Amino acid sequence: MRIPLKPRRPLLLYSLICGSCFAIGCERPEAFAIEEPLIVAQPSEIVIVDRLNRKVCLSGLPKRIISLAPATTELMFAIGAGDLLVGATDHCNYPPSASQIARIGGGTMQGISHEIILSLKPDLILSKWDTHQPLIESFDRIRIPMLAIGPDSLVQLYEDAKMLGQATGHVTEADALIESMRRRVGALTSWVESLPKEQRRRVFYEVWDQPLMTVGPKSFIGELLELGGMDNVFSDATVAYPRISDEVVLDRNPDVVLAPTTHQTPVSLKILSKRQGWDRLLAVKNSQVFLIDGDKVSRCGPRMLDALEEMIRHVYPGKLPANQTDEVTVH
Repeated sequence: MRIPLKPRRPLLLYSLICGSCFAIGCERPEAFAIEEPLIVAQPSEIVIVDRLNRKVCLSGLPKRIISLAPATTELMFAIGAGDLLVGATDHCNYPPSASQIARIGGGTMQGISHEIILSLKPDLILSKWDTHQPLIESFDRIRIPMLAIGPDSLVQLYEDAKMLGQATGHVTEADALIESMRRRVGALTSWVESLPKEQRRRVFYEVWDQPLMTVGPKSFIGELLELGGMDNVFSDATVAYPRISDEVVLDRNPDVVLAPTTHQTPVSLKILSKRQGWDRLLAVKNSQVFLIDGDKVSRCGPRMLDALEEMIRHVYPGKLPANQTDEVTVH
């Protein structure tokens, strides 16, 4: 049964997982290819085309950068540019050294402190293309450049890594990170093609509980399910993160239920499994309800492959050897 799935405005905390483009007249540009350089270096100027197709001009390599998203902070450290960060959000907690960076607020439009940002004297602000657009005009007026990034897939994550590498002078490190991630994806998914269709397990992934939300195929978490050989029971969703009902979950009766370790508060497997009617789910009957590290699975960043490995080990135990892990190093 196919049901219409209508997008809803996500909660403030949920905006850390996925944003919706709310600036008037703005549409997400198609993912751009990375075969052509995204940056043109001139003697005294660097020009970068960001995810809003804006030409962002930098007068040389930036030395004081502020990150407005945890995934971006992780990516900066992963390409060896973490020491350039002078400001980050309250939720930028990885790697551990990120906790030493000055806090600029929660990362949402309501939580960001303009005063703290100005006091840190940044020469570049890394914003999310979808949730921070209203800030761009404000900081453009005072000549603080903002680079709009924010991937929704692995390919786009590679593109953002390349963009940040070129913008910060860490091209070699960014290329090494991309190659490392590509190798790991291959290692983690090499068995999927040989998995018979009838053995693919039907999975429900819960993004949020109140309201109940899941992932569609246009989300990066939906991409992880597909890479791991899992059949998303909401693969017919037309938006990335649709709102659904318990009744529809019961009707689709997944073999496995996955959820992050935290929503607004830590998720309890016991409470989740005892929701009204959920005792009828195959996943609950067979004790196939699992939690995935919330920071890893809810951020489209370098550690999303750690989340993919967690998913595979829960859904298909024994498919990966014990020494499969080849975690991307985040400095």
